[in-house]
Amino acid sequence: MVTAFQSLPSDSHRCEPVQVATNSENFQDGRIGPRMPCPQRREFFSRVSFSIAGMCTSLFLPISSSDCKCYLRKVPPSAGAIIELSPPPATLLDPYDPARNSIMDSVFSWSMATTMEDYEEEARPYKTELFQSLFDSLAADAGSRVPVIVEVGMGTFPNAPYFSQSMISSKLAGLDIIGVDPNDSMKQYALKNAEKSGLLASNVSLRIVHGVAEALPFPDASVDAVVVTLTLCSVSNPERAVSEIRRILKPNTGKFIFWEHVLSESDKGLSWKQELLSPLQTFADGCHLNRRTGLVINNAGFQFVDQKYTTMENADFIGPTVFGIATK
Repeated sequence: MVTAFQSLPSDSHRCEPVQVATNSENFQDGRIGPRMPCPQRREFFSRVSFSIAGMCTSLFLPISSSDCKCYLRKVPPSAGAIIELSPPPATLLDPYDPARNSIMDSVFSWSMATTMEDYEEEARPYKTELFQSLFDSLAADAGSRVPVIVEVGMGTFPNAPYFSQSMISSKLAGLDIIGVDPNDSMKQYALKNAEKSGLLASNVSLRIVHGVAEALPFPDASVDAVVVTLTLCSVSNPERAVSEIRRILKPNTGKFIFWEHVLSESDKGLSWKQELLSPLQTFADGCHLNRRTGLVINNAGFQFVDQKYTTMENADFIGPTVFGIATK
């Protein structure tokens, strides 16, 4: 099936020409990609040493950012189901979307693509239940309409299998999925995982656009669900990010599914170490080990928050986790 990528203007940024590619191709325009979640490794000291090495190396590498921060649309045959994006003005976007080091972004994307398998395997039972609950709710609310789902911080798109499996079991007619991220180097891994899970061969529209959690490119009350996993640890302003998520969700039915590592609630020794080491870990794409993301979500004004806490056994300092679903 042939699809087209088409640029949407954003303020004065330059736009890329339209490209045409098949679903199975890796798109080479260099302007689409998801935000990587907080880098994770099985061995903490490997993570820290990697981060410090990256920090030192970056002193000698050129800093660059996308010449064009346009939002790219993937337009399928059923274009009527596609939500129109609403790029934020530069005054809102630029404070949260500074220039990035493209080489370090590539290194981080490779790291995320090659080191997360064990973590995701342990998270699978929890995530399966979360996504199934979300999609059952979407099926009940959407009827014959195609739901719009935004994943903020799509990363390498490890959640792709849950989208595919849940959509099939919930008997939805289709999905309009938009991944939002400032790190453009992750796109090749995200598209590969989407294709591997069967999403690109199904009745799904998938777009990966450049953006940040603090200034999302969507109109108010326009989205059926927002998915955020291992992202709020690294945004510069988590309160604003969650406020933006709530803003774009539809009232009464909009769902926010979250999975985030946090400061330990059950192990004082671990929480002390998280507080101590968090300044070092922030070099890993801004990740914080000591955030209380559960409180941020609880205080964001959602009508209902179903939140749980667990500890991932094989995840070291990023083991303590809050997860659940909030309803606007």
